[in-house]
Amino acid sequence: MAKTYCRQRSPELLDRIFDSLPVEVNRQIMQGIAVAFQHDADILGWFCGYVAGEINCREDNQSRHQPITELSKTLIRAGMEPFTDFLPYPVCRLVILNPEKFGLLPDKVKAVLQKGFVVNERTSEQANQINDALLQEFVV
Repeated sequence: MAKTYCRQRSPELLDRIFDSLPVEVNRQIMQGIAVAFQHDADILGWFCGYVAGEINCREDNQSRHQPITELSKTLIRAGMEPFTDFLPYPVCRLVILNPEKFGLLPDKVKAVLQKGFVVNERTSEQANQINDALLQEFVV
């Protein structure tokens, strides 16, 4: 169902799923969405915007210039994988989990990121803490 709701761009229906399941199941669903849409930057970018809290209701889908959603699409198209190489985080943030891969991105992509966002480095341990906190956001 989660994949269908992503295709439909339905944040309210995704909320019902994530609000009713344990953290570990939510993690599996998020990973399944990432795998299912690994070749569809538009859907994955939208899902990243949803996870980051940029898309809370269907009306938000009409806004074409949502920074996290667009940045996620850019990173995905450049070869980075959400939830592996970068992590959308509530309060409209992205966390780069793979700095080596990020460093290999074209300068144009890095310039877009650095122009529109504050870039902070984190250790692997900090990234894991952030990931765990993100998953807790999906628990009622």
